[in-house]
Amino acid sequence: MSYLSLGLLAALCCVFAASAWSKLRSRAAQQAFASSLRPVPLVPARHVGAVAMAATVAEAGLVLGLGAAVAAIAAGWPAARPLTVVMLALTGVLLAVFTTGVALAVRRGTRARCACFGAAERPLSARHLVRNGLLLAATAAAAGPGRPGWHGGRARGGRRLRPAGDPPRRPGGPVRTDAGAPARLSSADPAAAREPGTPVRSCL
Repeated sequence: MSYLSLGLLAALCCVFAASAWSKLRSRAAQQAFASSLRPVPLVPARHVGAVAMAATVAEAGLVLGLGAAVAAIAAGWPAARPLTVVMLALTGVLLAVFTTGVALAVRRGTRARCACFGAAERPLSARHLVRNGLLLAATAAAAGPGRPGWHGGRARGGRRLRPAGDPPRRPGGPVRTDAGAPARLSSADPAAAREPGTPVRSCL
């Protein structure tokens, strides 16, 4: 998981958190969101209230899921990758549904208003399609492989990553002298490796 993917996950979580909160903060806010869906062609008039509540619950669920994915990545949990893939897929599906509804409303010239982040007087327009397109692009970018970056302090195999200043240690590998210069124990003189106080012989 790259640092870019982690940042995009956190950004998507914040966007849906703001959207869900704007609808859940009061009964009037939820009713305003439901009223804004009436002109949308995809929503039957008799099911406006149920669709509005379903959309709100879906957004709240995405907030919890995306937040859990960010925490799992930061903690280096093995389930972080599959959880992230599932949540990004659900995010893409929900955004695709929203974008389709907006596109139909704009194409048919309805006066539907955007109440995704609270009541608004401006009708849906091309700029809302651009906004949703950017969110879809962010979702796709977060799902991409990217360059290796953040693994929650663990390597891909689950091993704890070595600190940046700690060089690898292996038999016969270089060691550090008091002066800080790398040196290698000579395999030709095993006594030098066993007896304390014997000076380190470098292989030059």
